[in-house]
Amino acid sequence: MDDFRQQQTFRLLSRAVLGVLRNAQDGELPLFAWTLGLSQADLLEMLSACAPELGTMEALPDAQYQQLLAQRPPLHNDLLFMLLANRSAAENPQHGRWLAHAVAVASLGSRHLWQDMGLSSRQELNQLLQCYLYPLHVRNRSDAKWKHFLYAELAEQLGRPGLKPPECHSNQKRTVCHPSGTGNLT
Repeated sequence: MDDFRQQQTFRLLSRAVLGVLRNAQDGELPLFAWTLGLSQADLLEMLSACAPELGTMEALPDAQYQQLLAQRPPLHNDLLFMLLANRSAAENPQHGRWLAHAVAVASLGSRHLWQDMGLSSRQELNQLLQCYLYPLHVRNRSDAKWKHFLYAELAEQLGRPGLKPPECHSNQKRTVCHPSGTGNLT
């Protein structure tokens, strides 16, 4: 990838990371999402890289940050490990790690993944996944909605058929999450 495209993709990654944090702060995602599941030192390092205009950020008291991390929902680590295992070899591994963390926590929201990440479109999410999580991106041949695809992959990996994204249980209309009706969501 040329330097210009790398810079564009990193700016998009930065928007996604900041979008997840904003959605957590606004109550669109569980408050745990504000940590991205990262240690506080890693979160501050990521913010410094993705939003240098914020300057030096002050850390929360450790006990308070640990309380946020303790709200980690079930399956979060399983999903995160699956995402991390599917990072693109040719791209910056740190950027792939940050995206994996952002995707894992954004999948806890009730909207489309691209919306829960604060992106403008599914195409922007596709661009990030193609760059940083390419092995997963190419496996979504049926163009399933990303949350459903990720949880279907996780279900297969864990041997738990029928696993659905956390906020999907109320969505009984398959066509909302998979308009073509042809994709395999389980």
